[in-house]
Amino acid sequence: MPFKIYKRGRTWWVRGRADGEQSYITRSLRTFDEVVARARVVEIERKARQRAILGPDAPSETDELTFAEATVFYDAKPADAKYLLKIWPEIEHMRVKDITPKFVRDLGKKLYPMAACDTWRRQVVVPICAVINNAHEEKGTPLIKVKAYTDTERQRQDEKRGKLSRVKKTPGSWEWLDKFRVEANLYLGALALFMFTTGARIGQSVLIETEDLDLRNARLWLRPSKGHPGQWIDLIPEMIVDLAKLTSRNGRVFGYASRHSVYGPWQTACERAGIEYIAPHAAGRHGFGTETIVRQGVNPVDAAKAGRWSSPRVLLDTYAHSENTRTKIIEAFTRR
Repeated sequence: MPFKIYKRGRTWWVRGRADGEQSYITRSLRTFDEVVARARVVEIERKARQRAILGPDAPSETDELTFAEATVFYDAKPADAKYLLKIWPEIEHMRVKDITPKFVRDLGKKLYPMAACDTWRRQVVVPICAVINNAHEEKGTPLIKVKAYTDTERQRQDEKRGKLSRVKKTPGSWEWLDKFRVEANLYLGALALFMFTTGARIGQSVLIETEDLDLRNARLWLRPSKGHPGQWIDLIPEMIVDLAKLTSRNGRVFGYASRHSVYGPWQTACERAGIEYIAPHAAGRHGFGTETIVRQGVNPVDAAKAGRWSSPRVLLDTYAHSENTRTKIIEAFTRR
């Protein structure tokens, strides 16, 4: 039967079989626009005729696979899907095999000329490589590997933007947390204490429901995140007392529908307390890493396991921040 386009929700799909073809297809055309959908069907038909005419000499599906076609069978996460929409107009008609690492690196500069190199990598390099390397798994197209931007490139781009990238985060501390909790509401104060003492991410924390609590055994079920499975985590006595005071709001223990609804009240609490604004992630996960490793001298292996890091190296490289380095070094080498 000839190809026919139809809608599933807002997205256009195609189904049918071209003349001379044996296989029947049903696939998303990845567009809300009917004109674009029909244009893509024309391209599918053109390739089918080419195969019918040239036979064995026709370019293979792997050779002719476009980036747009590769995204059809890539299950993108919401964040990556948003980045791909920005990338799409620049690259959708290119054949996967023609997309080079240099092209990908330069595309970041074109799409986001005043962004940091880290933004180019996260919003351009990573999504493109994910689509292409998934196509390798599905269709056998070539793999792609794009080298990281160098320190020189990062410095040059920072000079162009007039500001530094990778600004050092200030980790949370007991002193900061105590002042914050005086001005925070009961739910926000408990949330801050929970993230600081467990290393939990804010996205995980706001999803915790009443049924996840097991206060009798001083523990809580933390749902899967960042590739880590769900697991029970231990709670300190002060945390148990705080949680026992909370009543469920919006079906959630901490009462917030999403992490985005936390930032406004969080900033207000910092202003009222007259303390430096430290974002939830830095106050919590970075605070946990620095408190355990730097301030309390916990074994990095144990701290990494408790905080659910993939390895101690990740914890040490990113989340454990040095403090009072000069004083500590001088004291270490002072003879007594």
